[in-house]
Amino acid sequence: MSRPPVNSGLAALLLALAAVLGAGCEKERGSPYACTCTFLTDFDDNSGSEVTVCSPSAERAPDFARGCAQSGAPAPVEKCTCKLERGAGTCDVGLCRNRPRGE
Repeated sequence: MSRPPVNSGLAALLLALAAVLGAGCEKERGSPYACTCTFLTDFDDNSGSEVTVCSPSAERAPDFARGCAQSGAPAPVEKCTCKLERGAGTCDVGLCRNRPRGE
């Protein structure tokens, strides 16, 4: 029994589609930033939280940090300041973790 002929154009299209879909599964890479975020408590004192976030740029790091810090903050986060962690390599954008104060 013989196989039906393979349409080379269709095969090429399917291979290209598989490559595009596979590339879309890769996570965006960024750099780790050490951030300090502040919030105002019921006692009118400025309290803070320290987080490490993975951001594609320094400009976007405070936004990632605000979202990360808000998950553990007792009040709305006011602002975050971040600095690039030198020599830490790359990471998956969006990852975050809370850090103990002074780490």
